[in-house]
Amino acid sequence: MQLSLSGVSYAYPSSVQPILTDVTIAFPPGWTGLLGDNGCGKSTLARIACGLIEPDAGSVTRGLVCTMCPQEADVAPEGLYDFAADYGREARELRRIFRIEDDMPWRFDELSFGERKKLQIAVALWQRPDVLVADEPTNHLDADARAQLAAALARFRGIGILVSHDRELLDALVDRCVSFEPGGKLVVRPGGYTAAHGQAELERTSTARERAAAKEQLARLSAEQDRRAHEAARATARRSKRHIDPKDKSAKAKIDLAIYTGQDGAAGKKTVQMNAQVDAARKRVEAAFVHKRYDGDLWVDASPSPRKTVLHVPAATIACGEGILEIPELYVGNTDHIGIVGPNGAGKSTLLAHVRGLLSPDLAVLDIPQELDAEEREHTVAGVAALSDAERGRVLSTVAQLNSDPDRILEGGRTSPGELRKLMLASGMLCRPVLIIMDEPTNHLDLHSTEALERALAAYPGALLLVSHDRAFLQACTTRTWDVRDGRVLER
Repeated sequence: MQLSLSGVSYAYPSSVQPILTDVTIAFPPGWTGLLGDNGCGKSTLARIACGLIEPDAGSVTRGLVCTMCPQEADVAPEGLYDFAADYGREARELRRIFRIEDDMPWRFDELSFGERKKLQIAVALWQRPDVLVADEPTNHLDADARAQLAAALARFRGIGILVSHDRELLDALVDRCVSFEPGGKLVVRPGGYTAAHGQAELERTSTARERAAAKEQLARLSAEQDRRAHEAARATARRSKRHIDPKDKSAKAKIDLAIYTGQDGAAGKKTVQMNAQVDAARKRVEAAFVHKRYDGDLWVDASPSPRKTVLHVPAATIACGEGILEIPELYVGNTDHIGIVGPNGAGKSTLLAHVRGLLSPDLAVLDIPQELDAEEREHTVAGVAALSDAERGRVLSTVAQLNSDPDRILEGGRTSPGELRKLMLASGMLCRPVLIIMDEPTNHLDLHSTEALERALAAYPGALLLVSHDRAFLQACTTRTWDVRDGRVLER
């Protein structure tokens, strides 16, 4: 059993350029990781493989049962209630692995996004498809849930396609990685992320070395070409009889002899040969192209609020799911960078919702939620398109620094969740916020974009409130912690 795509091309209706062009690839049994920057076409390729999108050209293996777990977890998965009512061995085992309580499927809309994601994956595995696509499955999941996910996905024996930027999961699960390279090229490398990334870096180093050698050869040959061109020009001048006295028979005879014997034309023939060598050297340089990536810091045009305290949270006890959440008195200073941590379902998003209700209406706040529905996405893209040329230029420049192509970021139909998050951050910075609130900021972002965002937020001069399960990210850009667990908020 194998899933094959042959000569597949696809362009979104609103796009000028196709996102996939003449892609041919095969997915054998076992897990294959799809790697690449936001918006490169990973999710599009996965949806075509599952039969959810028909390609504009090419063919895809049909007759296989395919299930796709999308990035978003805002809609209950098909078959959820059948899974909830099944008390067979497989369903009970999946509920045990993911620690799914019996009532959770029936109150899906009340669950945290992390709990919804676990249900989404569990239902997909329970269906036992031939092909399973997991698109960013660790989004919203805490450390325990990520371990549960890895254990559950490792049980799958069909054709698995994993779209993820989670290095640990890729290393633990996949047998091979397909990397989306610049120019739409797909490269298959064996092993997980670490092995594939190491091989890619070796190839990049080797290509850079080859390019340096090729450029050196081109420079040497070009200098020689110029020298021989001058020799050929002088030879041509010597063969000319234009400035010779018509009565000087001896000089004319010498020129005729040189032309007849070919001695004066030798330099010209060598020039032709040299031109061919230079063309070959130039093609060698072009073939050894090394894609440049932006690694500078993201410029944040903002300053701290003149108020020393931008948020005061009085001590309170609030409803949280079926329980309560005890909140002590909390303060957010104008330069405080605070990380909010805790397991899925503990009440982190509930705490954020409570905090939002306490914000002063005249405070410039950039608030980026976990997920946006279709209407909010369209509103975000339309809002950026309606900006003045200067403001839109600033926004797209910021997006470019976050590793996305500004030429197509506003095409709408193909704006990925990761690109949309970058667009929201870039456009929000126009208002010069004094407080940024982000719920799971690294969800949907590729690794390079995460690093760029990490640097930007660490250097942000205002106040930050970040909810995240990415400990390394929080350690890099926050200095204080609110820990939400067991019905309480603890300040650390």
